[in-house]
Amino acid sequence: MYQFTTPTVDYPLGSDRLFGRYRYPVGVTVLKNPDGSYYTQHIPSEDQMTAAATVYLGGHVHLVSDSEAAALSAAGYGAGLVAI
Repeated sequence: MYQFTTPTVDYPLGSDRLFGRYRYPVGVTVLKNPDGSYYTQHIPSEDQMTAAATVYLGGHVHLVSDSEAAALSAAGYGAGLVAI
């Protein structure tokens, strides 16, 4: 078993001079297509989530099997995997 944490991007806290300097991480959703390929989406639509074989919502920690961890790692998401 592995824990998978989705990738993050840094967003500014605001657009003015003070808060524009501060950034906070926001999780990005990872979706698995029925053909086995993966892609990321900042705000997935209902249709995208319904069409996906698997959805890993951004900002959450997901438990994945060894085979799914190997597939995520091969797709370039290995940095978010931790063996448990």
